[in-house]
Amino acid sequence: MRSNGVDIGSLIRLGLQIARSVEAHEDKLASIAREQTSRNEAEHMRQRAIAESKALEQRKLAEQIAKESVAISCQGCGAHLAIRKSSISFCAYCGSAIRVDAEGKATILSPEARKAVIERAQQQKDQTEGNT
Repeated sequence: MRSNGVDIGSLIRLGLQIARSVEAHEDKLASIAREQTSRNEAEHMRQRAIAESKALEQRKLAEQIAKESVAISCQGCGAHLAIRKSSISFCAYCGSAIRVDAEGKATILSPEARKAVIERAQQQKDQTEGNT
């Protein structure tokens, strides 16, 4: 059948081809959108896993520090300090040398003992620098 020199059957076939082409294009766009959504969700889950892993590492480190350290008040100035057990440390506020034994008992060192600790640390530093 022809109308004004145009075959109606050809127009219908052309219209159906265009409709199928548009539908296929829409399907492809929807597929691309789903893939992007999936990638975004996967990246979000990866970032969340990284954050949870870091938080877990921080909690483990805090627990380790808590096991190895003891919270004390400096006998020199009263400052609150956290010092590793079985070590000697210096108060950041007054400079007092404080020894903490393995059980967590703190003792402030005499000025002579403080001086000896500093001299020993300096000697170790000098030896280390001399070996490099």
